[in-house]
Amino acid sequence: MLFTLIAANIKMMYRNRQAIFWALAFPLIFVTIFGLFRLDQPLSIHLLVVDHAQDQVSLAMVQSLSDLDRLEVEEREDEAEARQLLKDGEASYLLVIPAGLSDQMLLGGGQESAHITFLYDNSNQSAPVVIGVVQRFIEEANRQVTQAPILLELRSEGVQARQITYFDFLLVGIVGMGVMVYSVIGLGSSMALYREQKILKRILATPLKVRTFFAAQIIAYLLLAVVQSLIILAAGTLIFGGHIYGNILWILVLVVVANIVFLNLGFIVGGIANSVRAVDGLANAITMPMMFLSGTFFSRDTLPPVMADVVAYLPLSPLLDAMRGVALDARPFWDFPGELAILGGWIVVTSVVATRVFKFS
Repeated sequence: MLFTLIAANIKMMYRNRQAIFWALAFPLIFVTIFGLFRLDQPLSIHLLVVDHAQDQVSLAMVQSLSDLDRLEVEEREDEAEARQLLKDGEASYLLVIPAGLSDQMLLGGGQESAHITFLYDNSNQSAPVVIGVVQRFIEEANRQVTQAPILLELRSEGVQARQITYFDFLLVGIVGMGVMVYSVIGLGSSMALYREQKILKRILATPLKVRTFFAAQIIAYLLLAVVQSLIILAAGTLIFGGHIYGNILWILVLVVVANIVFLNLGFIVGGIANSVRAVDGLANAITMPMMFLSGTFFSRDTLPPVMADVVAYLPLSPLLDAMRGVALDARPFWDFPGELAILGGWIVVTSVVATRVFKFS
């Protein structure tokens, strides 16, 4: 009987377009949108250069800057025009090389140093990085001209590190978000609909045990959560190049454990709300704050300290922390006893509340 009910519930979910949307289409839309944006690639830096010297040193400096990745060098002849572009906000950086640069550098001794002017927009947060890049080239040019001996030599050795991008961080968050949203909204809506259609009341008059009915519901949703998570992870890794370094099985174990909490919340929402429309509003009031505060899209460290400490105890927060540790750091799920303890506490609390507020009519 139990397996027959599970199969029947899965079939009803499959035929329900709204259920398919919340389970698969909704999270996959997020994966697609964020996967199309290359958020991990640094932005190109546009640098205007006015070279009044046009000598060996200045030309070599400009060429070296042009060879840098993500640095677009545009040479200008009119310094006044270039300065105006900077003031108008149409350029962010301007490098002005004075005339006679080589001669001034070769004079040496007590002569005044050659001055290269670098202008930048004060509001640009990337300015310190660009200043550092230009300063290094100026120091290298100065060393080559003065023929100063090299006393220290840096030997570089590349190490292949584990590549973790923002999309990897986000992909795990979308898995947790998708499971939460569908479980709370999907199950809550089903329970409200069953009550409106008097199905729950009729179950009491049949030989079917109530616990068997609810067990079938829970198992069907847990199976769908596993499939849902696998589809989201497959889409993120195979289509958009995301990385999962840990054991997929441990990720699914965390999904199943946390989904018990979300299913209990679905029973609570379905027990309180009087209609399917009321479920949507109440379920969104529960899931939306967790979606944005628990670290689905951004780290909770960016929140005010007090708020970050509070939202760390929301059920989605420990799930995402543990899943990211498993997926990105390749750690087993039992390395997160604190997160598992929080989820366990939520299972107990929501189970008690669900049995108190749920009603059949």
